[in-house]
Amino acid sequence: MKAKNITLNLLAALALSPAAAFCAASALGQSIALNKLVTPNGDAKNDTFIFRCHNPRDSDVEGRIYDLSGREVAVMRLKQRSNGVGAAATVDNSSGIYYDLEWNPNSGGRNPGGVYVYQVRLETKVFKGTLVVIR
Repeated sequence: MKAKNITLNLLAALALSPAAAFCAASALGQSIALNKLVTPNGDAKNDTFIFRCHNPRDSDVEGRIYDLSGREVAVMRLKQRSNGVGAAATVDNSSGIYYDLEWNPNSGGRNPGGVYVYQVRLETKVFKGTLVVIR
């Protein structure tokens, strides 16, 4: 039964998540959800959802998580700022142009497994999509 629920949640997330939400380009550069499948089991692999914003103008960034009924379940926190991506990335929390916003489904009360909607606002651009918490 549990495997069936996980499969249904995964299919729902794939159906609800258009490709544009996976990697949306803007005048500010590339902003992207780094992982859309979250397994908060404490193994330090995909325990949290992370959205990376390209923010060279140091603008205000706001990220929120909603359940499928539209109820806000969390405000994402700034995990770190960095310069560059991949192997060239260096953490620079004072002047990095990439902002990593993070949501931990276990913080602020344990959120159940299922499909959630993320919404990140950066200047006039809104990035949104779905993610799946697998327990």
